Order: sequence, then C-alpha cells, then structure tokens
Amino acid sequence: MRLPSAAAFLCLVPSLALAGQPDARCQGSPKARAARFSAKAMKEASPQERHAAYVQACALDEVVELTQQLVRFKTVSSEVHASKSPEVAAMGRFLQKWAKAHGMAYRAVGANDVFELSWGSGEPSLGLVFHGDVVPAPPHEWKRPPFEPYVQDGRLFGRGVEDDKGPLASALVALDYARQLGLKPQGRVLVIVGNGEESDWNGMGRYAASEPKPTHVISVDSSYPVVAAQSGFVAWNLAAPVGEAVKSPSATLRAVDVKGGEFLTQVPGAATLKLVPAEGRTLAQALTEVRAAIDAEQKARASLKAEVKEDAQALVLTVHGKAVHASIADEGHNALWDLSAVAARLPLEDNGIAAMLRVLAQRFDGDHFGKKLGVAYADDGLMGPLIAAPTVLRVADGQVSLGVNMRRPRGQDAATFNAALDKAAALVGQDSGGRLKEATGRYVGDAHEADTSGTLVTTLMDIYKRHKNAPDAKPTSVRGGTYARLFPKAVDFGPGFPGEEYTGHAPDESISLESLHVGTQMLAEAIHTLALTPAK
Repeated sequence: MRLPSAAAFLCLVPSLALAGQPDARCQGSPKARAARFSAKAMKEASPQERHAAYVQACALDEVVELTQQLVRFKTVSSEVHASKSPEVAAMGRFLQKWAKAHGMAYRAVGANDVFELSWGSGEPSLGLVFHGDVVPAPPHEWKRPPFEPYVQDGRLFGRGVEDDKGPLASALVALDYARQLGLKPQGRVLVIVGNGEESDWNGMGRYAASEPKPTHVISVDSSYPVVAAQSGFVAWNLAAPVGEAVKSPSATLRAVDVKGGEFLTQVPGAATLKLVPAEGRTLAQALTEVRAAIDAEQKARASLKAEVKEDAQALVLTVHGKAVHASIADEGHNALWDLSAVAARLPLEDNGIAAMLRVLAQRFDGDHFGKKLGVAYADDGLMGPLIAAPTVLRVADGQVSLGVNMRRPRGQDAATFNAALDKAAALVGQDSGGRLKEATGRYVGDAHEADTSGTLVTTLMDIYKRHKNAPDAKPTSVRGGTYARLFPKAVDFGPGFPGEEYTGHAPDESISLESLHVGTQMLAEAIHTLALTPAK
C-alpha cells in the first residue's frame, strides 16, 4: 500500500495537544470540527488522509477524557463477577448511552459478559477486541486512589488506563471521527468488550464460539509491533493442611500465617510471614533470630529488601520485590522467592506452612523457567521458553495454598505437558514429606498462532513500520494470553511499545500520552485500511 503524502507528513508532525498548544481546528462542536477536515476543506486529500489528519490533530484530548470516564468504573472482575457487578452494569449503561450519541448500535451479551458496539450493516468485517474488567488495585500500593484517574508529567494514571480502557477509548474515538467525516464501513465494524478477561473467560468464550466471525480480528491488549503468537496459559495449584506443628529441640519458631500475591497473573511485589516463638522462647529471642536470618540472607542476595516487626505476641516478616505481569515474570522480582530464602534460614517447627516454604525455596527460588520442577522446554523460533511463576500464597480454612502461573510455548502437546506436571506434583510431595499435594483447578492451554503472511499481519506491520520508522520490525509473540486467542488467526496490536515498561498489572498503572496518541493514530489507519470504503 502506498504511503499517502498527508499521512507521511502527519507521521513527522508532533501533536499540538502534546505540546500544550491547542489546535484551532479542534475547537467547537463535533460538526464544526469535522467540517474543517471535510472533502471541501481538504480538496486534495483522500478520505484516509482526512481521517488521519482529524485523528492526529484532535483525538488525544477526547481519548484521555473517555479513558478517565471508563476508569472511574471499578470493574474488578475477580472481586465481583460481571453478572453481579453494579460497576460493570453501570459501565454498560455508559457505553450504551455513548453508542447512541455517536451513531452506533449497542447490545449486552449474556449476563453482561460482553458489551458489543457496532457501526455499519451486514456481515462483520472487522472486530476490535478489548476487556472492560481490570485487576485489583490495593489502595495501599498506590500513590493516589487507583480509580480516580489523573494526568501528570505527560502520563495518564489509573487502574485500566493501559489494560485495557485506554485502548478501548482510542478505538471508539477513531471510529467516531470516521463517522463524523461521513465515511462508511464495508460490513459492520464491531467493538467487542469482554468483562471477564482478568478472571473468568467463559462469557467471552461463548461469544467467540457462537457469534459470526469478523473477517479480521484485532485485540489491543498486548504490545507492538504485531503479536502473532501467544503462549498457552497454565494454572497449577498446590496445597497442604497447616496441621499441628511438629516440635523439636532445634525448632524455635512456628509459622502461623503466610501471604503473598494478589492474583494469579501478577508476580507478587510483597509477601509476609507471621511467626510466634516456640514454647519456652520469648518474643525478644525470636526477633533476634529473624533479624539474624535477614542479615545472613542479605549477604547472599544484595537485592533483598526485608524487615521484621512485632505484632501483639507475634512477629511479621515482610519482604519486598517488584510486581509485574506474570507473563513477564523474568522482568520483575518475585517476593515469594526472597520470603522462602529467609524462611530457609529460620529454625521453624514443621507444619504445612513450613513445608510450603521449603518447596518454594527448593523448586522455585531463582528459576523463571520451570527447570527445578522438571517442566522446562522452549520453542527455538518465535515463542522462546516456558515461564513459571508462583504468584498467590495464602492460608485459609486450615489449608496453605500456592497458585502457580505458567506460560507455555508451542512444541509440546498437552498430554506430554500434563505428564510433566504429574511428575512435578510427585516431586513436591516428596520434598514436603507428603504434606503437599496438587490441588484442584489445573488448566493447561495451547499456544495461539496467526498467519504472519496474511493480510491482517502484513497490513498492521506496514502501519507500525511507517509510524515508528522501524523498517526492520517483525511480528512477535508474547507469553501473555489475551482474548485474541479465542478468535482464529486474530492478533494483538498494542498498546505497549518496545522498550517501554508495561504497567498494566502494577501499582500506579500509567500510559504516556505520546503512546496513547500514536496508538490511536495507528489504530485509526488500521480501521480505515481494513474496514472502510476505499476512495473512488
């Protein structure tokens, strides 16, 4: 596809909005603004050039405002299922009202499982896929309230601004600008918003399986340039009864509670272990022992950040890591590793908590790739190695449990991998003296791949290469799992740019205004190229 001269020019011109200078063409009502980018006002420009110019000049402020409106809905699906969530229902009413005001149809599918906005008529030609739910945002981890979005230092902050409400706003504004210019889609363009991506995929799974398939499907929930493959998602759980502690002359501390991680798909940024002195020992003696263990481990791993505090008649050991999405666990620092390492230096009475900490130290500490568990393998091509991360450690109802999230590449079938997990379960059973067993909830997903030589991938790659001046860019794979995997040959196109830190599941989630702006422009061009009527 040729690069239109106006589009080439726009790729090189910084946004006036980003520079703090309002563009006069963006003032007034939508009708008045659109008139300034009409065929009459831009006589030598093609429809695609006019759409690109309108988005480049005016879209950012609207995208930021719409993102902020969406972020204010506390749509945490792991806390309240979409079918019962008043926040999800309220967001649905907001989107319904928005769609009506902007010439689009709206429907809720299932029990608020999916919100669908559509523009045009006929069979679906393009599906733009997002999720409206977000991961939890513990307020104590944030500098400011996570559901009160704000702009600071060129970045938009708030839970969901990157994952996935900012991209959703980009798509809606880009589509609306095309509509305002009188452009028409070939077939229907669908904006598909699932509300269980961070917890229960069943609703979107039913939608994807039963609804007509768009010719092209783009999810905006990962990274650039184009994500053409995804690792298979794996959930694996271990558990043991806490039980009575086995006393011994050498054991001077008892573990009574342990906690780390907020949800399966995030590497824990903090973890705690609650301890009490063994019979005949004082709290002061226990405090001395824990401080000694921290000091000794500090000499072995300089990155250790740990402290211990008194809490009534107990001690609480806290370690700090770096929380990141579990798909990029090797870019973070797992607090459970450090907790288990310090615990390994403590003279603990043997119970289920102590056994779980031993298994963490022996089978997970220092190993991102499942080698110590015996489940490691790799794809030498696009997808790289399996990654394994312990992410949720809890005590509840007399049980201590550990949730493990893995991302597995192509190259090993499900039967072979399940057999490896069976062996790993046997290993941890042996390590724990029979205390630990695999709990229910095992899930082993397969890798997803798109056609890297097909129209969808080649079109998006062309757009990215030009906008980012990256002629050597190639399609990539991710270990994360997005809704794209539910649609045959679907891909992800953003929102994360190479070299930028992804903050989607982290405290103080944010996205730069520049990235949001460029992403909106590229998505607008993709919409035009793949779904709008060609210029006559």
